[in-house]
Amino acid sequence: MKKISVLLATNSDKAYQYLVPAEFNIKKGMIVKAPFRSRELFGIIWDDSDEKIEKSKLKEIIDYYPQFIFSNDRIKFIKFMSNYNYSNLGKILKLFIPQSYLLEKKKPYLKYRFDEKNYEKIRKTSSRDRIKKVFINDKCFSLKEIVDETKVSRSVIRDLINKKCLAPTSFRGALDINLKNISKVDLNDHQKKSRDKINKSISDNKYNCFLIDGVTGSGKTEVYFEAVEKSLSKKKQSLILLPEISLTADLFKRIESRFGIKPVMWHSNLSKGKRKDIWQDIFTGDSKLIIGARSSLFLPFNNLGLIVVDEEHDITYKQQEGVIYNARDMAISLGFHEMATVVLVSATPSLETIYNINKGKYSKLSLPKRIGKAKLPLINFIDMRDEDYKNQEWISEALKGEIKKSLLNNEQALIFLNRRGYAPLTLCRKCGSRLECPKCDSYLVEHKYNLKLICHQCGFSIKSTKDCNSCNSKNSLIAYGPGVERVTEEIKSYFPNSRVESLSSDNSTKSNKILSDMKNGLVDILVGTQIISKGHHFPSLTCVGVIDADLGMANGDLRAAERTYQLLHQVAGRAGREDREGRAFLQTYFPNHPVIQSLIKGTRDEFIETELNIRKKNKLPPYGKLASIILSDKDEEKIISFCTVLKRNVPSVKDVSVLGPAPASITKVRGRLRYRFLVKANKNINIQKFLYLWTNNLKKPSSIRMSIDIDPYYFL
Repeated sequence: MKKISVLLATNSDKAYQYLVPAEFNIKKGMIVKAPFRSRELFGIIWDDSDEKIEKSKLKEIIDYYPQFIFSNDRIKFIKFMSNYNYSNLGKILKLFIPQSYLLEKKKPYLKYRFDEKNYEKIRKTSSRDRIKKVFINDKCFSLKEIVDETKVSRSVIRDLINKKCLAPTSFRGALDINLKNISKVDLNDHQKKSRDKINKSISDNKYNCFLIDGVTGSGKTEVYFEAVEKSLSKKKQSLILLPEISLTADLFKRIESRFGIKPVMWHSNLSKGKRKDIWQDIFTGDSKLIIGARSSLFLPFNNLGLIVVDEEHDITYKQQEGVIYNARDMAISLGFHEMATVVLVSATPSLETIYNINKGKYSKLSLPKRIGKAKLPLINFIDMRDEDYKNQEWISEALKGEIKKSLLNNEQALIFLNRRGYAPLTLCRKCGSRLECPKCDSYLVEHKYNLKLICHQCGFSIKSTKDCNSCNSKNSLIAYGPGVERVTEEIKSYFPNSRVESLSSDNSTKSNKILSDMKNGLVDILVGTQIISKGHHFPSLTCVGVIDADLGMANGDLRAAERTYQLLHQVAGRAGREDREGRAFLQTYFPNHPVIQSLIKGTRDEFIETELNIRKKNKLPPYGKLASIILSDKDEEKIISFCTVLKRNVPSVKDVSVLGPAPASITKVRGRLRYRFLVKANKNINIQKFLYLWTNNLKKPSSIRMSIDIDPYYFL
């Protein structure tokens, strides 16, 4: 028996020692199963430990998986993720081996061919004939695909299998792409120049990070499709990261049309069997083209050549629970460790990305014009101070007139409000009390679609009511302020003969149908939240209206102006993407705000320069570093006491300051009180090392939860 060290997928930085029979051919990075206390856990063979433990005290590993070995580059990436995000190694490994069933042996994937000779021997029915019709040109289908294609019951299909009219064949699926079948697209000069630089990096097998900086509708996707084609031609894997799963359906169709194959989609709604098949096919290198959101970054790539981060500026790339990380930044690091080309894509790049371009770390590829005859939309503001205010109405007369113009021309309109639900506040007109969440410092938001009042912090909900519990008044509660449901209701009342749809994360299960109907001209007016702001192409959309454009500009967040600019620019960019002129209108009470003025004048670069100068002056990211520490407990005295201990033990380090402790802006979430520290450091400081010196040896009460966020994006 020989000793090995195993890093387990658990909440620990420590690699534990185990015994393994000498005849087992094991190596570093191999996945193993090992006993740990009363459980059996998966892990990987890790660096040799200097710890001296007698063999008699060690347990044996239970099983090992020689077909699943993490490369040295992947192990280095795991270590980097742990160090950078100040998270335990075992927690990071959990991201890469999230469920044990992924390692189970796969069932053979069967497809069926049609046997004409045997079919001639049996009685014909309409259902059987429908099945026969789909099997043209020697095609083969799985049982599920036959059901989807014919809408025939499985019992009819199984009967044909028993009668040997459908012959099973072990089939791997079209995992390899036939590049001869690719549908080519004519590129303009800017696109070709960008493509050539990216493809050279892929050909050279080098790490490089590019930004495709293109206006909305400039053909950024086609450029990275060319990069995908190049990666595939070299038998390498490509990963396309998207900020939201709702964007995958449209991209899936575009890829299928462009390459003639169905890419692999990785998301939380996959069945266990499908998830296992995809995970193992990626490990073996059989799956070459993968689309997914944040978690797809941790798939076991075998030969990664290209990583695309679409909408790289998007805030949803920041994971806020469990291991806290920024998927965009980790994608860049993964590309570096795997010697893969990384392509960031955005019409409104993040200031961090612009900073890295200015420093020469990334290469910028510009697409300054829209494809074909399409022009950028004209953006203007509607000064709400000049509007005749009508109680509980939120759409200005000016915007109504613009919507009407588009409808008369058989064009579409999009109305945007980044606030879910019907109304953000419910209050009593008799006593003035507001309905609050009993577990959080937040108001309950009315949702009419399910007749509930919901807390958007913790999910607590109650049935909608009109009676006040505080003063016992009947029918005294009123909804105050606009939510996307309320604006939809208002739009329907103004345009009763129009086809109106609403889309937000509350009804995202319908998103594919609603977006498809919008693209196909079956919707006249689409009302929605930020789920409709990016990546969508609506050919007949000419009018975009933004309700409450000022929302989010004054929330104490260092990125508030940047985010608002990005969001409004993306929304406006949905208009006029073909040969019809697009118009966007921002309803605002602050028309002279720099964000509004930059959008109207089209002075993006001036806005970016101004924002960067503000950050530089205040030594804020990207010119400085931040880390936040959030402590929570049900007992406020216990938190305050521990915060005092933490404050007393702050290391004295030059160019590092610690702000706090202070109650978080939203002090109570899910019944737990929250206090914050904010660490601010110069760019040259190793902020992770500072946090280790500060917090590593302090004994924390077990009931207190401590969350550390490197490069925080949320300050609530």
